[in-house]
Amino acid sequence: MQLKEKITLLINKFFSDEKKDSYMSFLKRKHFDFFHEKGFPSSTNEEWRNTDIDSIINQDYNIVSENVKIENIEHQKIKKLTFLKKEKSLILIFIDGKYNPHLSYTQHIRNIFLSNILSLKENEIKNYYGKLSYQYDAFYTLNTLLLKDGAYVYIPNNVILESPIEILHISTGMESNIMLNNRNLIVVGEHSYVRIIEHYKCLRKHLAFINSVSEIYAMNHSIIDYYKVQDDLVKTTVIDNTYFKQNKNSKCTIYTFSFKGNFIRNNLKFYSRGEKTYSYLYGISLLSGKQFVDHHTLIDHLCSNAYSFQLYKNILCEKSKGIFNGKIIINELIKEINAFQKNHNILLSNEACIYAKPQLEIYSESVKCSHGCTVGNIQESELFYLQSRGIPEKKAKMLLLFSFLEEILISIHIFELKKLIHQKMKKKLDKHL
Repeated sequence: MQLKEKITLLINKFFSDEKKDSYMSFLKRKHFDFFHEKGFPSSTNEEWRNTDIDSIINQDYNIVSENVKIENIEHQKIKKLTFLKKEKSLILIFIDGKYNPHLSYTQHIRNIFLSNILSLKENEIKNYYGKLSYQYDAFYTLNTLLLKDGAYVYIPNNVILESPIEILHISTGMESNIMLNNRNLIVVGEHSYVRIIEHYKCLRKHLAFINSVSEIYAMNHSIIDYYKVQDDLVKTTVIDNTYFKQNKNSKCTIYTFSFKGNFIRNNLKFYSRGEKTYSYLYGISLLSGKQFVDHHTLIDHLCSNAYSFQLYKNILCEKSKGIFNGKIIINELIKEINAFQKNHNILLSNEACIYAKPQLEIYSESVKCSHGCTVGNIQESELFYLQSRGIPEKKAKMLLLFSFLEEILISIHIFELKKLIHQKMKKKLDKHL
């Protein structure tokens, strides 16, 4: 049975008798009505025009776990899958969508709260959970209805967290053709600073659909650096909805590294709800084979005197395909906004393709905005120059491509992660150049 049919049958059956009087029940009932009315998007929808939605909803994924017993996974094996190898790194680990407190490491830092969503009481999260989706999105709605579990990070006021937080999702492959609905709820208090890394690992190659949602709140004067690494997802489909709400004087930076995935769709939305907010969005996609990555970004400036900057760079090999659809909105009566958007692409094959659609919606005059897009190949003159200095062709190409990406890589603030990103890119380029 196709996924779209399974979902319709499941939620109709589950919610027909749902009458609990609670915030979560109210939220699920609301999204049940949304889905019942609007359903899945079609290829005629502008936001999905170049994305093959049918390849997801017509696939036969299992929605409900069959409770296959997960084999004991050794702690040392998990340690090899993590990016942060230090003795007291902060790590939240989810296995097939379920939180594993025994493998996670969250105890040694005071004043912060790291846990999983299902262990919390409603009054602890109801002011934040499910509050940042202002437009209907079928997969956000399905995540709300079918949530298995998720990460909860709460940083109180005036906390400068020196150790990064790592969120690791492990897919074991014990159940094939499975849909996993993961969620992150992150609240960073006033004058606090945190760095977070989120990534996925598959223990074996298998068909899976990861439907992920992250809701991130940056309070006044807070700083958040968020890193998403999308790798090791050979047969995996990922749809990721990430929302940021920024209060005044906050600074949020997100990096999205997409190196290996069958189908990846990233919906990233920033809501600037305070003056003097700073929003930085960086992305690198390095694709090969028939891999596909779709970046949809939105920055909605709702208060004056703010700054935003987007920079996405793609290197596409073989028959891979990329999409960049970026939008900046500046509402009426909003002034003193500096908003910039850039998308640069290098195609290393005649069969690779990129769809780019930078957009500005400006309803005010006292602003400074720009957007730009370039598509090309390695410059022959630059390649000839390096070869004339005795550098082999393959190494010369690699130097030029790393130079193309250096503007983003140089700003990574976690040494272990920067080193790992370099290694992953070098390995892939060495294979496909």
